[in-house]
Amino acid sequence: MTKSVDQNDQTSFSAPIEDLQVRIAFLDDLVEQLNQQIAVQGQEIADLRRQMQFLYQRVDAADLSEGIAPFDPLTNRPPHY
Repeated sequence: MTKSVDQNDQTSFSAPIEDLQVRIAFLDDLVEQLNQQIAVQGQEIADLRRQMQFLYQRVDAADLSEGIAPFDPLTNRPPHY
């Protein structure tokens, strides 16, 4: 009789253990996917920073004095005012 009780105990313990193993495998896969996504986004952020730096350099190097007058809100009022 103790043998059948031991098998029932072993069966009752193995099901939750298998469930936990499946969940751990799923979480491992999820962590790996998230790490890959973070790596991709990190590269995209680095690219965007380089592009912004390039644009700032172009704006700083551009001579904006010709053709564009400074805006004066007192003299340059829109016609609907």
